[in-house]
Amino acid sequence: MSESGQPSLTSGSAPERMLAEVIARHFVDARVVEADGVQVVELGRGLPVIECSIDERQDTPPYGVFIFLTIRGGALGEPGALVTASGYGSSAESALELAGCGWACAFGPVLLTGIGRPDLIGTQNPDVEQLETTLSGRRYRVAVGHLDRWTGSAEEAADYRQRLGGPRALTTRVLDSGTVPALRSDHAVALGCFLGAGPTSLAEVKLGAADWPAARAVLDAIPAEPGGMRMLREWALLTPLEPAAALTRDDLQRTLDLLRACAEDPHSEAGWHGARHHGMRLGNPDPGAAGLGLPGDMTSFLGWIAASGAGPGYGLEPRPLAEGWWHLADAGCGAQWVLKVADGTVWLDSRACDDGFQLAAPGFLAWYEAWLDNAIRGAGPFARWEYRVDAVYKMLVDAAQKNGVDRLPETVTRVKIHSPEGEPIGPCHACEETYVRFGVPPTVFTTAP
Repeated sequence: MSESGQPSLTSGSAPERMLAEVIARHFVDARVVEADGVQVVELGRGLPVIECSIDERQDTPPYGVFIFLTIRGGALGEPGALVTASGYGSSAESALELAGCGWACAFGPVLLTGIGRPDLIGTQNPDVEQLETTLSGRRYRVAVGHLDRWTGSAEEAADYRQRLGGPRALTTRVLDSGTVPALRSDHAVALGCFLGAGPTSLAEVKLGAADWPAARAVLDAIPAEPGGMRMLREWALLTPLEPAAALTRDDLQRTLDLLRACAEDPHSEAGWHGARHHGMRLGNPDPGAAGLGLPGDMTSFLGWIAASGAGPGYGLEPRPLAEGWWHLADAGCGAQWVLKVADGTVWLDSRACDDGFQLAAPGFLAWYEAWLDNAIRGAGPFARWEYRVDAVYKMLVDAAQKNGVDRLPETVTRVKIHSPEGEPIGPCHACEETYVRFGVPPTVFTTAP
């Protein structure tokens, strides 16, 4: 044990376990479990869980830690939200304690208020504001809290926040800017805002599990301020109060335009070959869609919104495939989404990759809207199959085993992918993302459209 009474990070207790226990203390009846090597805070049956990990740690003076918390499940759905926090102290243990406690005290009550379980708040006198906002015509209830740090005087920092607009100044700016789209699902979505304001400024906005550059530009516009550094952090949970309105072409294209701002992030739907193929732009509607004998939701979409362009994978390319089946879109690496005309269900055909053929959605519109929500939340690749058996992935593994992981960027320079029929095809998002993670740029995929 340390002098503070907390378990030592050099003892048998893992730092992630200590972090999870710190977080759990702020929620009534929460417990810590280990799942697949990850320390998880369970809030209760049917409620979100909090996966705790440490990104960076400084175990010598000055002691500091940077943590990642992934909140998923329950009212947030998948992938939920990714939040970050930091802590600094007189020891490695105290730094970790401050990081976990700081987040949990300030934003744990926001989470519980947002999901309708304030009875589980373990923090005394929580500071949570609630308001309503409208995103793309859909009303949301917003629970929001804040946590500030500063160099210089506390009075100076408090004065700056007040001049900026008060406890929810950043959140209000972002919500009022029109840069946050409404989701199609009924899940809550997290919005995190950070502003480091001083002689130089640094801003960050996270929507769901990823950065949201379109909204970050709103905070980037706040002018630098002389004096000490004020580090303002706000975290909000947005819960829909009504069903999503019917999808329109104009509203959809506005959302796609916002997503295009994420094009520099290979994890984003807008940041891989599929999106570059269709440019996040809708094609023209097809007035003749009504005569194709397709399910009603697909007919309406093709006839009034778009019959090509932005959509899952490499974009919408509906065409007859075989009797009773239509091709909808290519997912990359030889996989495709197909529609069964008889019942309108959408299937992911990955037989060319892992011999799989699985139900993807109960209908065309549900499939398309699931892709859109996945993109907004920053959930990564939309197509889900065992991509690690793909030839493209195996090629990367073989190169790593032969030449070493560190040499992948210089040894993997050209990748051609062909279908079983010999046609050139592009990579799937999961494979491309994996290549980028190991320093191999997407330009190596020479067969991508």
